[in-house]
Amino acid sequence: MPRAHALAVLCAVMVSLPAPLAALEARVTSLRVTGTRLWAGIELRDLLRDNFLDLVRGGRAVFVQLQTDLWEDRRVFDRVVVTTTPATYRLDADASGGVVLLDQYGTTVRHADVRQPLMLRVELGAADRIDSGQTYYLHAVVTAASVDERDIDQAGEAIFGEEQSSRGLAALGRFVFRTLLRMGKYFESADAEVTSRRISGRDILSGVF
Repeated sequence: MPRAHALAVLCAVMVSLPAPLAALEARVTSLRVTGTRLWAGIELRDLLRDNFLDLVRGGRAVFVQLQTDLWEDRRVFDRVVVTTTPATYRLDADASGGVVLLDQYGTTVRHADVRQPLMLRVELGAADRIDSGQTYYLHAVVTAASVDERDIDQAGEAIFGEEQSSRGLAALGRFVFRTLLRMGKYFESADAEVTSRRISGRDILSGVF
């Protein structure tokens, strides 16, 4: 399919999406080492309430993008220790009444109780980046956006020319989401920006936070 046609289809998808929603509420719940890797936990409190939950139950896919930066707290200029590439998750309705969270690598997690906050876990990098004598904090930006399932299929056929597998679908979702994100005013979205409390490297390595 010609590139111009594919672009036209994607533009039609973007302009068909409604206006932004209110902001999300997010909280950093953990920053700890597992094995040789450093992980963070981000809790989303408002994603599974009202508008977004109605959208998911109505058949829309909701995509969540998470960008995290680990900073070293310094007296003069703070230093970025780790910057992660944006992680993207897809949220769908589950037959049991809950939701299913699919990450960009194809891993599926079921979240049965939609009254409870949704937890995102992200790998930051090697644990040896942490110095026990220094102090750190995590900064995260979370954006959620809704895209109609038919729009995903239409954009996928236009751009890739074939049906996607579950793993490919996650990659397609990431592509569509990032494309739409650049045109933020055209789609239904919400976002949150959060910074954790300061925590010593010693506490991170020992699993206190």
